Parts: sequence; C-alpha cells; structure tokens
Amino acid sequence: MRVLVTGYRGFIGQHLTRELEEHDHTVYGIDMLTDPTDDLRLPGVAERVVEAWLPDCVVHLAAKVGRLFGEDNPAETIADNACMTALVAKAAANCGARLVYASTSEVYGDNGDRECDEVEGPFVLPHNIYGLSKYWGEHVCQLYAPRDLAILRFSMPYGPGLPAGRGRAAIVNMLWQAERRATIPVHLGAERSWCWIGDTVRAARLVIEDWKAGVYNVGRDDAAVLMRRVAGIACELTDAPYSLIKEIRAPSNQTVVKRLSTKRIRRLGWAPEVELEEGMERTLEWVRTLGDDGLPREDWWRRSAHELA
Repeated sequence: MRVLVTGYRGFIGQHLTRELEEHDHTVYGIDMLTDPTDDLRLPGVAERVVEAWLPDCVVHLAAKVGRLFGEDNPAETIADNACMTALVAKAAANCGARLVYASTSEVYGDNGDRECDEVEGPFVLPHNIYGLSKYWGEHVCQLYAPRDLAILRFSMPYGPGLPAGRGRAAIVNMLWQAERRATIPVHLGAERSWCWIGDTVRAARLVIEDWKAGVYNVGRDDAAVLMRRVAGIACELTDAPYSLIKEIRAPSNQTVVKRLSTKRIRRLGWAPEVELEEGMERTLEWVRTLGDDGLPREDWWRRSAHELA
C-alpha cells in the first residue's frame, strides 16, 4: 500500500512510519520540520503533496498536540487541528485516497469513572481547546472525506522519542525529574492506562490495513494506574527517593481520570504486549540520552529512537 503520513517526524509519526515500512508498505512522509514549504495550513499545499504521491491512504498526524501547547495560542490550535485538517481531507478525497485521521481521547471530555465508547460515548464538552479542536477535525473529515474514513482516538502513548519539559508526556517528565532528583508533581487522584508506543502504532497499522470505516480508541483499557504509582516506578528505576513526589491539585481543564473501551480495536486481533514497568525502563534509556535542557543532543528523528523501541 502507498501511504502518505503527515507529521511523520512527530512522536507517533516516526514510530508509525517504521511500523508500516516493516510490514511492506511504501511510506511517503511530509513534515514542516523537513521542508517549511510543506505547510498544510496554506491553500494548495495539501493538493500539491497528495497529487505528487498519489497515495492509497493518507494518515493525517500533523497537529498541535497537548492541553498546554493548545492553550498557548487558541487561534493557532484551531488553525492547526481543524482548518488544516479540512484542507487535507478535501485533498485526499479529490484524489480518491482514503483518509485516516489521528484524533485523541480528549474529545470525550471529562466523564469521571465512566468508560467511553467510540459511538455511545458518553461525550461532554471538551474542557480544553486541544480536545475541542480535534473533535472539530473529526467532523471536517466526516464532511469532506467520509468514504472509508477511519478515526483513531489515541490515548496515552509513551516511549522513546519525546523530549522532557513543559507540556510533554508525564512518563518522560517523571523519569527526567527522578533521574535529576527534581520534584515530581503528581495530580491528586489522576489515573491513566498508558500504552507503549510500539503497541500503539501496531494498532494503528491494523486499522489502516483493515480498510474499514470507523472510529477506534487506540490505547489500553486493562492497565489503569494512579499517576502517583507511575511516579513511584520512576523513582524505583532511578534509585531516587519517594520524597521527590509532590501531590498537587489538577488544573480545571485537566481530565483527571480516563477510561476507554477498546473492544473495537481488539476485534482486529490487537492486544498490548509491553507492560508499564518494562516500557518505562525502555523509555529511561531514551531519557538518559537527553541533554541538560531536556532536548535530544542531536536530531532525534534520525537517531536511536527506533532502536530503543
């Protein structure tokens, strides 16, 4: 299959590209980090790229990701996650390519302890612009590229390839903080089911290969853990004292508990393979390659992130 991946230099993008290539798919990547002229927010760019490669499938990962980064500039977040998606969806449909859209579990909003199904929900208004803009992105995909459309609601992927710092994945930050004997903030009562990035992209590949339209939660429903325990594992792996852990109240636009149904993705034969402790130990190898500023010492998409996975 010929697959065009937007945002291929991002965290999920680099791992998904490798996953697809290892299963004999031809992958073409586009990312502004590679070529600033490939700005999919600009009229005509998406059409030019899709027409140049004529893919069977367009996997649209390019986006503004995360609650904190989303709130930095709400207008830019909407442009990245809704307006750009509309242009990509139209371009894919015009060339007869199937669209696979990367969404997020944040579209469900905060439903407390209730499990969220792809169709039945429950849905409440997302309480941050990131979740809302990705939900709008789902709707523009349904409007412009409904044929064989697949929507992937990613939830809590982690692993090598992410820097540490503000707005980054909690597991990477906790390992980074524990390694440097810094305070590890933990939101009171926060609970997550983390999914190893290799398991995440394998699930995405199964959806891409299945070629059926639908919405899929891509994550885990069988490994709920309090974030205080995740911080504890970070301390254990780095021999750091538990006294570094400091529980704080979650901000008002933070979803404290996430529980998702994964029945649909499991029907494709998917099951997670890497448990949290093993995955965090692998991720620590990556964290130890980061510089003092939390950033990779060299262009991380070229280096050992794939090897560490």
